[in-house]
Amino acid sequence: MSPTAGPRILVGTHTYRASGDALRRQEASVASLLTLGTDDVVNVQFAEGAHVADGLVTLETLRLDSNGVTGRRGPRKPIVSEVLDALAREAERRGCSHFCFANGDILVRPEAMAAVLGSSHDAWVFSRQDFDRATGVPTKMEIAGTDVFAFTVAWWRAKRRLFRSYILGEGGWDNIYTALVLCHGRGYLENRRPLVWHESHPPGPMPSPHYGQYIRRLAALDAGYFALWCRYWDGLVRLRSAGASEADEMALLRDTFVWRPTLFEHAVQAGRRAKADLRYRWWRLRAGAG
Repeated sequence: MSPTAGPRILVGTHTYRASGDALRRQEASVASLLTLGTDDVVNVQFAEGAHVADGLVTLETLRLDSNGVTGRRGPRKPIVSEVLDALAREAERRGCSHFCFANGDILVRPEAMAAVLGSSHDAWVFSRQDFDRATGVPTKMEIAGTDVFAFTVAWWRAKRRLFRSYILGEGGWDNIYTALVLCHGRGYLENRRPLVWHESHPPGPMPSPHYGQYIRRLAALDAGYFALWCRYWDGLVRLRSAGASEADEMALLRDTFVWRPTLFEHAVQAGRRAKADLRYRWWRLRAGAG
């Protein structure tokens, strides 16, 4: 994939001050981005206190963080939609038609970016292929979540308003963002081919002890999209257990991700939103967040 021939994609990640195995996985992820065959690779960072990763251009641009949006005091994490906004701006500045974000412990293969640029889709979402550290042997395709997102700049600009301020590294945002992509654009979910890889390791606590109530509120506001994701995931598990074909899986995806809520569903969601807002405000008062 040449940086000067045909359409171009800006690839971004967010690194942080890690240690031990987390640092090793992060360094491996950065190394994978540097072998994609393009100079358009960046590390999206906070405007103050940026973390620098060797080999990556640092974009010191993020103004929001997990503590600011929640009023809590926990690990400082970026807001996903602001990270994507920053990548869209930088892609536009460089003349790239697409941009991509990969979680900081994902190994991205050149074939993944070639697939994005070689298609007519508005957006791509990739599930990861887990592998064992000791042997390098693939273990499973993680179909319950997604770790790499790619968009055309034009589509992100047009649909940006749909994406709420989820916290990177917290649960749920990937499922809901995937549902949004598949409901509102010509999106493609790649969860069969192993184009992005991930070393298996124990997950962090979910829900987060710091930001769990904030995420719970956002998930309630996006409950319709999360319900579609859960319906798709359950159907996909059943199809794969039965040895169904790729065509069967694609039919499930097309049939599931259709956004046409009824008047009754709108009314239910309005009540759900009011309840979620009240519950979150009560939690903030009890937690002393104001």
